Amino acid sequence: MNMLVKTYVILAILLPVTGALIVDSYPRLSKVLRILGFLIPGLFFLVGMIELLWFQPYFMLLSTIAAVGLTLHTEGYYKVIYGKVMYQQLVMDTMLSLIILLFSSETLIEAITLWIVLELVSVLLILMEKGYENYPVAIKYLVFCATPGDISILSIWVLASQKYGFIESLLTPFTELSATSMSVGILESLILVIGFLTKLGQFPLHSWLPTAHYHAPSPGSSVISGLLLKMGAFSLFIVISMFSLNPAVFYIMMAQGIITSVYGYLMTTVQTDVKRVIVYSSLGHMGVVTMLFALYGLVREPIIQTLIVVYVVYHGIAKALGFVNISIMEQLANTHELYKLGFLGLVSPNALNIAFLTFLNLAGFPPTPGFIVKFLLILTTLSLVLTGSLLALPVLAIISFSTVITVIYMSKFIAAYTSSIKPPLKIPPENLNNPELVGDYFLSFFTIVLSYLLLSVFPADFWIYTLLIIIALTTPLTILICVRNLREIREEKQQWLSGVEA
Repeated sequence: MNMLVKTYVILAILLPVTGALIVDSYPRLSKVLRILGFLIPGLFFLVGMIELLWFQPYFMLLSTIAAVGLTLHTEGYYKVIYGKVMYQQLVMDTMLSLIILLFSSETLIEAITLWIVLELVSVLLILMEKGYENYPVAIKYLVFCATPGDISILSIWVLASQKYGFIESLLTPFTELSATSMSVGILESLILVIGFLTKLGQFPLHSWLPTAHYHAPSPGSSVISGLLLKMGAFSLFIVISMFSLNPAVFYIMMAQGIITSVYGYLMTTVQTDVKRVIVYSSLGHMGVVTMLFALYGLVREPIIQTLIVVYVVYHGIAKALGFVNISIMEQLANTHELYKLGFLGLVSPNALNIAFLTFLNLAGFPPTPGFIVKFLLILTTLSLVLTGSLLALPVLAIISFSTVITVIYMSKFIAAYTSSIKPPLKIPPENLNNPELVGDYFLSFFTIVLSYLLLSVFPADFWIYTLLIIIALTTPLTILICVRNLREIREEKQQWLSGVEA
């Protein structure tokens, strides 16, 4: 391992942590340090100093973009809530840095170390606002999510050591470990995947996900849903690249995905709390991801791998944006109960813009990547069914079902801003901080940029050109709608550590 190259690991942690520690005293310098720290792993990859598996750059893109938006959102959100933000910023930025480093890890020793540390920091994230009140939630997370995940990632080491040796397996790059697949039996296959499927919130060990998502602070929920869940997908890619799993495991995964997605999507339709709507939709989406992994394992079509990566990147950014919007609801109305809302668009046109783009993304309308992903998933699975691959039929059915359900539950979401509920007699002023709005708008408009980036991943054909034309035609209209409501983002106020304005 080249120690000079690995200095990026130190910088990627040190800069965001330092920035978080000085956020109350030197907010502008803090922003520069944090964002630079998040960008360092990607810069090292672009100049060829680290070598990654084919899917890792996509996960790095997801985590880096989400980290930049979420660190700014967290700073602004907690400045409004508490006045000073150092502790919350430290937990969030440490978590974000570790996730970026996990997705850019080159060896097992890096991945295992970062995985275990991330599980511990995740507990701090869950406890960040409510403290002891969330202690049962943290315990449930450790028992039902962290423990199975630790078993699976350590099992990779155990099985790899049989071929490469106890120490060599830790230090050998993933690019070499995946050069030749190791065949494993059904028991080993189950142990390898069960922890990562649990991280994806799959039945029957799914109960941790709604609990942890809902009770964590909303900025923390954006990390859990947008990035932490993706650790499961990332690890499944590593398992598939290193091992030849028993085919029976993929049938089990298909069944898990069907049950989880149907349950998750149906639960969204009966929720009256907007945060729970977004929480349960994560179960539905991750069920689809699990089904796609199973389908790839059974039919071995390369396009399915690409669709999984694109789906994961889209879902990560969209869900981070969704929970960011829940934070805004809490600030503006001190609730996310649907029947107590309906007037937020009058209170905050800026928040309405962000909610509008969140709606387009998760409901699957152009020009967002949600439209691209759903269109290509239906097209691909339909093509497989028509060519005789009936294993794609349940995937096609669930995706078609989800396309309808997402419009229904996202209508609830946008109704918090636009329904006919009368506002209070005295509408409170918009109480959103400058860094918060910058971070939120960054995530919102990046989703449109992401549409063009994701289209470039696929070979150019009639359907890709058609999608490109649709995205290009709807982009100006979407931006025009948002600009029409755009309000000036106020200059950031300087505050003492106590929260009193200077």
